[in-house]
Amino acid sequence: MLFSGLSSTLLLGATCLLMSSGYTRADDVSPPKNARCDSEICRLSHVESITCEGSQTNLQCDKGQVLVIHSASYGRHDKTTCSDGRPTSQLQVVTCSSSTSDDVVASSCNGKNSCTIPATNSVFGDPCVGTYKYLEVVYTCQFQTVTCEGSEANLQCAEGQVLVVHRAHFGRQDKTTCSLGRSACQIKNVDCTTPASINLVTDRCSGKNNCSLSATSSVFGDPCIGTYKYLEVDYTCQFQSLTCEGFQANLQCGEGQIIVVHGAHYGRHDKTTCSAGRPASQLQVVTCSSQSSTDVVAKSCNGKKSCTIPATNSVFGDPCVGTYKYMQVVYTCQFQTVTCEGSQINLQCGKGQVLVIHRADYGRRDKITCSAGRPASQLQLETCSSPGSKNIVANSCNGKNSCTISATSSVFGNPCFGTYKYLEVDYTCQFQSATCEGSQANLQCDKGQVLVIHRADYGRHDKTTCSAGRPASQLQVVQCSSPTSNDVVAKSCNGKNSCTVSASNSVFGDPCVGTYKYLEVVYTCQ
Repeated sequence: MLFSGLSSTLLLGATCLLMSSGYTRADDVSPPKNARCDSEICRLSHVESITCEGSQTNLQCDKGQVLVIHSASYGRHDKTTCSDGRPTSQLQVVTCSSSTSDDVVASSCNGKNSCTIPATNSVFGDPCVGTYKYLEVVYTCQFQTVTCEGSEANLQCAEGQVLVVHRAHFGRQDKTTCSLGRSACQIKNVDCTTPASINLVTDRCSGKNNCSLSATSSVFGDPCIGTYKYLEVDYTCQFQSLTCEGFQANLQCGEGQIIVVHGAHYGRHDKTTCSAGRPASQLQVVTCSSQSSTDVVAKSCNGKKSCTIPATNSVFGDPCVGTYKYMQVVYTCQFQTVTCEGSQINLQCGKGQVLVIHRADYGRRDKITCSAGRPASQLQLETCSSPGSKNIVANSCNGKNSCTISATSSVFGNPCFGTYKYLEVDYTCQFQSATCEGSQANLQCDKGQVLVIHRADYGRHDKTTCSAGRPASQLQVVQCSSPTSNDVVAKSCNGKNSCTVSASNSVFGDPCVGTYKYLEVVYTCQ
């Protein structure tokens, strides 16, 4: 072949000349601004935020995760939300929504760890003059990994968990990611993506505990010749239980944790699962699922430490008579604490661990919790919740070893006057290590446990960490991160009892020359 003796660098350089002379590709595809929330996992694990007009919405993900906005609406869709103290004339219009809602929130928040947006007419326009409005946002928090072209992406979940891929993109969408040492012509095309990226990553990784794939054109095709590309993958980790028909599923969480069911399926979707010893006639139907699966499992298991469910037709009905079925359940385990109004909640992690808040709710959802000694009139309202609950708890507790918050209306506001309320918080505990540049990070688990890396970042994100004795000029850049951080630490440490990694440019590259950096690692021991 004519170019067989040329290096890939020379080929990229030659293509750069073509591109700078006006060559463009006709098949470049821009990714959608808003991610659809069509999958069962997305619909069941999404977060909904409601902010009354005149206030600010604060969207927050756990450390190492990013926001993915699925929908947003500024307006009014019912007469009860954000109605406290408002005259009826301001609540009558219930078919009102700003047409710019989705774009405004997605543009401001997608891909960030946290985001603040005022719920005001000045931001969204006024879709219904004289009506008191609110901002409703549906979003999920997802892990995100970025792998530069030519390297390998390593997706990893904790023991017993499986990968659920939500988004994948091989190409280039900005001029800064994976740009170190690259010429301007290799990074100027920011409208480049392989349309089949999500299918390729999903087929290889979804449902597995860990997955490696090369960020190369031989795997994804070359959507923009001459451009230096990268692979972005957004994913979550979920527990998965598989039980053949006639047997029992046993879901189990650790001490102090509760089950949160994200999806369940009783039926058949392939010919191989639970097929041993079965005649072919019982395995032919592969589009069979009981519609009640998720509801049945969620009602039986949510909020419990452990749960047993028979995978039988008597429990779920028979969605495909004559077919041998199985039950799949996807779930997570979270700590949960409940504190009655007027008391204090005390969240505590083990030594060396930090709090990660997943859900918080101040209000009332049933008539039983925190009901002792209370008159019936204080327990009637079961649809009462302070919209800012999670933000308040997350801002106070995330990243700390322990945290105390008062379950009072002075802290959360009073979402339902005359109702006796309580505060519920779901959280997990994770180890966190911070190592200054030039030193070594030493990650250690107890005997019989192994390291599972959730996030790693070599760079700088504030002016205080690892700042002692450093001149101000070395601390100014606070948006600096090596894109290889996760891959390097995961490859070195995952599955080991202990691990040592140098926080140095020789290991991670130098993402911000002249800035004094540090290495942050978030991990659990399994």
